[in-house]
Amino acid sequence: MNISKYFSLQQLSEGVYAAISTPGTGSWANAGIIDIGGQTIIFDTFATPSAARDFRSAAEELTGRKASFVINSHEHIDHVHGNQVFSDASIISTYQTRQQIAVRQPNFIDMVKKNTHYLDQMRNEMKQETNLAKRQETETLLGEYTAITNDADRSTLTLPSITFIEKMIFHGTRRSAELITCGRCHSSSDSFLYLPEDKILFLADLMHIGCHADFRQGDIDNWINSLDKIKLLDARVVVAGHGIVGTAEELTVMQNYLLDLKKLAYDWSQKDGTTENVHELDIPGAYKDYLVPSVFYSNLRFLLEK
Repeated sequence: MNISKYFSLQQLSEGVYAAISTPGTGSWANAGIIDIGGQTIIFDTFATPSAARDFRSAAEELTGRKASFVINSHEHIDHVHGNQVFSDASIISTYQTRQQIAVRQPNFIDMVKKNTHYLDQMRNEMKQETNLAKRQETETLLGEYTAITNDADRSTLTLPSITFIEKMIFHGTRRSAELITCGRCHSSSDSFLYLPEDKILFLADLMHIGCHADFRQGDIDNWINSLDKIKLLDARVVVAGHGIVGTAEELTVMQNYLLDLKKLAYDWSQKDGTTENVHELDIPGAYKDYLVPSVFYSNLRFLLEK
């Protein structure tokens, strides 16, 4: 199999693969390939059509067939912008996710086309940044946005053709797969895929491992409660939307992160701290090496403004 610059493949079970994004290349988020037997499911489609084309080739080589179903876990561009590459499959999401993609994706691409100068601004920021973690964050984002900009003229809005309400089950000759939504958590509508025979979860951005998780467009309390329900599924493998493949223990780590940020924001407000000086707070030791540190402070500002 040809090696892709956009992602690496990690086999989780027979016929089940996590596609782990290579930072700064235009994939931007993790995805998945699931051979349920007789049919193939693609879980999310990356941030660019170019990355998605490599992904499609890999999936077809591994399974010996075209994808039957493509799942959009939520509306964020790093998970759905490769949809056009899978336009011959049935693309599935919640109704809310479909509505959001219809609005957000064209607006985003229009912004990218009209504001190419932002790439130069990011390059200048990267050169001037002395903090290594912040410099790494800017460099990665520059790579992602450059790839998206390069693909912008070839980008076509491709919406889900099927929507579901609470749960949808796929039955194959090899395994079943359960698509479940937990509503507004990280985004306006978040869905995940569970493989009960393999005890594998594809959680998209409901799970971040080793990087800060943005909850400004979602509902942090529902996210925390939803993780409690997901724990009941008794998974052995958890595929994050960003970061590495983990175990069920990561569910508690993710939950603690959200709870800790809520407490930090509350404690800061009790000390008369403000959004303007929240940068004076140190990132807690458990999260000091997490990627995308700017999200930590954006999250706190969001909570302080509520």
